[in-house]
Amino acid sequence: MERLFNTHNIRNQYCLDGMWDFQTVESESLPAEYTDTMAVPSCWEMDIKYVRYKGYAAYRKVINVEKDGNIRLLFKGVSHSGTVYFDGKRVGFHYNAFTPFSVVVPNVAKGEHTIEVVADNHFSEKSTLHIPNDYFTYGGITRPTFYEIISDLYIERSEFEPIFDKGNWSANVRVFIRNISDKKENCQITISCAGSQEIVSGEISANGETMLTATMTFNDVKPWSNKDPNLYLLDCVLSLNGEDIDDLTDRVGMRVVGIDGHRVTVNGEPIIMIGVNRHEDHGTTGCAIPLQVMYSDIALIEDMGANAVRTCHYPNDERFLDLCDERGIFVWEEHHSRGLDDVDITPPLFMEQSQQVTYEMLNYHYNHPSIVVWGCLNECPSDSEIGRPVYEKHFEMLHTDKSRPASFASNRLEKDWCLDLVDICSFNIYPLWYGDESPADRMTHMKEFLTKKGVFHKPVIISEFGAGGIYNFHDVMNVKWSEEYQAEVMEKSIKAYLDAEFVTGIFIWQFCDTRVTQEKWPMNRPNSRNNKGLVDEYRRPKMAYYTTKKLFTEFGKR
Repeated sequence: MERLFNTHNIRNQYCLDGMWDFQTVESESLPAEYTDTMAVPSCWEMDIKYVRYKGYAAYRKVINVEKDGNIRLLFKGVSHSGTVYFDGKRVGFHYNAFTPFSVVVPNVAKGEHTIEVVADNHFSEKSTLHIPNDYFTYGGITRPTFYEIISDLYIERSEFEPIFDKGNWSANVRVFIRNISDKKENCQITISCAGSQEIVSGEISANGETMLTATMTFNDVKPWSNKDPNLYLLDCVLSLNGEDIDDLTDRVGMRVVGIDGHRVTVNGEPIIMIGVNRHEDHGTTGCAIPLQVMYSDIALIEDMGANAVRTCHYPNDERFLDLCDERGIFVWEEHHSRGLDDVDITPPLFMEQSQQVTYEMLNYHYNHPSIVVWGCLNECPSDSEIGRPVYEKHFEMLHTDKSRPASFASNRLEKDWCLDLVDICSFNIYPLWYGDESPADRMTHMKEFLTKKGVFHKPVIISEFGAGGIYNFHDVMNVKWSEEYQAEVMEKSIKAYLDAEFVTGIFIWQFCDTRVTQEKWPMNRPNSRNNKGLVDEYRRPKMAYYTTKKLFTEFGKR
């Protein structure tokens, strides 16, 4: 299932999820034979034979193409990089596990063909974002996979930018059309949404992508909000010489995000985001989260009274974002760069790889109304001469989207050099866990240093706070790592942060316990887990979950 709604009525799309042939290999080269099988999507670490395997592994699937034409292979996520082969020929490569990519194979004959993918999850100098970290990087084809039969001209994606002016809704719509032939063509796009329709014609350049634009006006539409998440289908149909040859449907909402003093606003109304940081990790499925688990995660998040999720520290599965759209959950989505230092951000590949995932996040997730904040470079060197230009370049990219504010989660606090770049100042702080300072005192000090830096006029998000608690470990002394102490920290922290008038959002670290990589991190992480989850890796609630639920529910009634 690609999305939670039908994305095509004209284009033929076929899901490739299921069992694939599987074989570990020494390099990106294909194996001479396959001796095992592996479920797709899945993480190979969840197979007992490969729980500690890092390296290359090849996947193979034979398909039966029903008619001659062009084949588009669509991968929602391959960790951490994927090299794609079609009938033994290398046809594509993609870096980064958390964004979709596609490969087009032209002029494929009807009949049987072989798709092969070599996934790679080992750490190397060629992979600047994929490093030993406080979360686990799995290997494999970890998100759904498809193949499509397309014409020489096809719709790559669309962007829907809502506008609210003088009580009326309109939208700028951009449709991106790709032409894989050597011939330029004149085509027509019919765009339909919420009872309105626009027809746009244009010349599509050869061997490239062309953007066609339209402005749509709407009558009697309902806005999207967290309390009333109204959604509309955006249908784009591509016609050539009077024949409909391709289509793409996305789902959109009528909402505008702004800033008014210390508050983020949605449709002009100030909001306070009370939520959690959520990793894509589960005790039995790793990062290959099934839809049923995504849904149950949303149910738990809603049950505790939360209204927001931060997708730490990478773009999330589109189906999870679809659920957030449907349920009215505010989302802070960020690209994939976490906990790097000056040395980490200086390799030549870093900017290329980091900006690539930023570009793909902006492109493929643009239409989700639930996403109200873009983020980047979590806990990176925002306090150094080397880090400053890196932040500048990333915020230049994020600000190409004028419809959302952008931020980054800083742990540099008073030393930070980059708070002038952001629309929202965001901080990862852990009073009562990494230090004895009280949450209330931390907020007093924060107000003082933001004033000194001249940025106190901006909204503030507490992007991380929390404490470790090992599931079912109890102690009458409320010692650290006990459920009692974790719940105590939650109570003091939530009260202090929600009482601060300049705070527009808080995100607990974290929703669920997660595995950590074996390099370095287990020495400070009991059970080789980041145990700061409100629930454990199997979603069993801890005492802190119920404390949070009580406080969030009370706040929601104010």
